[in-house]
Amino acid sequence: MATIYYTDGRSEERQPANGHDFELKELQQIVGGYIEVLPTKDGRIMVCNEESKLEGLPRNEQATTLIDFPSPGEIRAMLAARHDIIFVGDPDEPDYVAGDVLVCESSEVK
Repeated sequence: MATIYYTDGRSEERQPANGHDFELKELQQIVGGYIEVLPTKDGRIMVCNEESKLEGLPRNEQATTLIDFPSPGEIRAMLAARHDIIFVGDPDEPDYVAGDVLVCESSEVK
């Protein structure tokens, strides 16, 4: 069973329309655009809008807690150790998830 986490704090259980797995168009409709897949802390996947921050979508607090983002200190250490990394944004600001997302098992997405 998958869960949609909305930016307003609501969540909703969702089954794939075909009863087996979510198809691309269905995922794009849920997140409102191109999809990006992130691993969650508990081994599931999060499907989110790839351009959510560029589009100015609101921060999704519930979704953010499910992802193991590196801390600002870890980001600074990576940037100091490697010169082949391009970092966009402020390394002193914690990362976050924006927009509505779907969290499910990887087997539920094709």
